[in-house]
Amino acid sequence: MEKDYTYGVARIRALEGKLFSDDDMTALLQCSDYSQCIAFLKSKGWGNGADSLEKMISIEKKNTSKLIKELSDDSNEMDILMIGDEYHNLKAAIKQVCTDSNNDNIFYEGTKLSPEIIMESIRQGKYQKLPENMEKPVKEAADTLIQTGSGQICDVIIDKAALEKIKEMGENSESKLIRKYADTTVTIANIKIAVRCAATGKNSDFVKKCVVSCDGISIRDLAASVDGGMEGVCTYLESTGFKDGVDALKKSMSVFECWCDNKIVQCIKSEKYNSFTVGPIIAYAIAKEMEIKTIKIILTCKLNGFDNGFIRERMREMYV
Repeated sequence: MEKDYTYGVARIRALEGKLFSDDDMTALLQCSDYSQCIAFLKSKGWGNGADSLEKMISIEKKNTSKLIKELSDDSNEMDILMIGDEYHNLKAAIKQVCTDSNNDNIFYEGTKLSPEIIMESIRQGKYQKLPENMEKPVKEAADTLIQTGSGQICDVIIDKAALEKIKEMGENSESKLIRKYADTTVTIANIKIAVRCAATGKNSDFVKKCVVSCDGISIRDLAASVDGGMEGVCTYLESTGFKDGVDALKKSMSVFECWCDNKIVQCIKSEKYNSFTVGPIIAYAIAKEMEIKTIKIILTCKLNGFDNGFIRERMREMYV
C-alpha cells in the first residue's frame, strides 16, 4: 500500500500555480533581448530576483531540492530524481582523480554521496566505501580510464549503471508514477543512445554495451537497427510507435532532444489529478527541472543572438 502524501500534495498544489506555463514561456521568448528576459523573470519572482541567470538557476534548484527533501518525510521514493546528479558526480570524480585535474565546479550539489568520499575511495582503491550499486562500475570505469585514457568508455560504464539503477528503483517502487517514469526514462535514453551511435558510425555491438532492458522498446532490435545507420534506426523507430521522434530527428538533433524531454513531461502529466500518492510531488520536481532547462535555453539563445524561430523549436513542453 502506498504511503499517504496528502499534506505534501497540498503544498505542491499551491506551488503548481507558480510554475511557468507554455504561455509564460512564449512571453519570455517574446522579450527583445537578454536584459528584458531577466527583467521578466524578476517580475515573476523567479530566482528570488537575483541579478544573473546563473544565480537564479542556483536558487531555483536549491529551493526545489529543499522542498522535495521536506516532503519526502525520510522516504527513499524520491531518490530516483537524484540519480542523474549522483552518477554525474561519479564520472566527474573518476576523471578528476585519474587525470590528476582539479576543478570543484564540475560537481553537482545536494547529492547524498559527497564528491570527497567518491574521490577518496578512488584514490585509495577502496571502492567498498561506496554504495553497493556504485562499487563495481566506479572501479571498472576508473581502471578503464587509467588503462585506455578513454573518457568516452568511462562515461558509457557509468551512464549504463545509472540507467540500471533507475530501472531497479522503478521496479521496486510501490508508486505507479515512479514505475512509469523509470521505464520511460530508460526507454528514451536507449533511443538517444541508438541515435547518437548511428550518427557517429558505431555498430550494434557497441550499442549493446550501452543500453538497458525496458518495457518501452526491444533493445535487441534497437541495437540491430544501428547497423543500418541513421536510416535503419529511423525505420525501426517508425515501426514501433515513435514516428513523432523520427519527425523531430529529421528536423535537427536539437529538436529531437526536445522531443525526448517532452516524452518525460507527457508521462507525468496525469499525476496532476492524483492527490493521495507521491506522484504529484515527483511530477512537480520533474516539471521544475524542465522549466529551468527551458528558461536556460531561451536566455542562452537570446544572449547569442539566435532568432525566435530557432529558439521555439528547442523549447520544452510545460507541465501546467
